[in-house]
Amino acid sequence: MNHGRDPNTPNLERSCGVIPFRRVGEGGVQFLVVHSALVRNPEAAWEFPKGSPNPGETDIETALRELREETTVTQIRVLPDFRDQVRYTYRREGREIEKTVVFFTGEVLDWTGIPDSAPTNEHGPHPRIGQWHKWGTEAQTQRLLFHAGMRNLLERTARFIYEYDRLERTRISVILPAP
Repeated sequence: MNHGRDPNTPNLERSCGVIPFRRVGEGGVQFLVVHSALVRNPEAAWEFPKGSPNPGETDIETALRELREETTVTQIRVLPDFRDQVRYTYRREGREIEKTVVFFTGEVLDWTGIPDSAPTNEHGPHPRIGQWHKWGTEAQTQRLLFHAGMRNLLERTARFIYEYDRLERTRISVILPAP
């Protein structure tokens, strides 16, 4: 029963997620992606943690809950002023779905608790690589992301982080007294 809805009209979905990163070495950044067990093509299944909002949740609350549920990460510093989105269309059960995913980015402060096995059935090991999650540089993560919209999002995120860090260094150098 379609309740008078045109079956050719696309359904709208909204999700929220986090682009998690960690700092490595002198100025290095690595991004965390997880491997979806729900996508048929394993090469197209690397993604950032994301999911649908619960009733009454804000976008950032949804994004942080999904990060915690999908990776067990609880210690993260969300960078202010970063909010981006990706839109795409896919088919489910013969219906066209138009999806918008709102993303935030944050520095993971403690990743030691990420388990060897995925904490939910939404993610699982890549059949060739054998891992359900992977840390990588921007270039390495770009190669894992299948969809151009997600690669573009990662590029914008990396630029934001580098600019954020540059401004923080400038702000700190202005505050510190001269030797």
